[in-house]
Amino acid sequence: MSNTSETIAKARDLVIQTRARSTPARVRVLAALLDAQRPLSHLDVLAALQPAIDRVTVYRVLDWLTEQHLAHKLSGDDRVWRFSVAPAPHHHAHFQCENCGRFFCLENVSSDLPVSLPAHFMARMVEITVKGICADCR
Repeated sequence: MSNTSETIAKARDLVIQTRARSTPARVRVLAALLDAQRPLSHLDVLAALQPAIDRVTVYRVLDWLTEQHLAHKLSGDDRVWRFSVAPAPHHHAHFQCENCGRFFCLENVSSDLPVSLPAHFMARMVEITVKGICADCR
């Protein structure tokens, strides 16, 4: 996956909007997520980055992007975190293939379900994951 200058510029702008330092690692990792058509694992991000970035730095950047609400993470049955760009706010569901384990964003499925919580509880988010077999595995 090679990033276009447009993707790099967009990633840089998003990092700058956080008012934090715009480091090359932050920009490149965010650009990889912006280019991805699906949520990426840490290993997927490492594979997308050429020239390579240290794996610990990538872990730290992914955590930072999540803390800044530029990315969101989800865990599959394999307990591997996957990351994707976080639309503001994050209101969509995901599909996980039970065969290959890949995740796909489902933009047309709302996660705004009415949830009845006990008194004094406050929901921050609702996560919906549809599981099945993807088109490639079928």
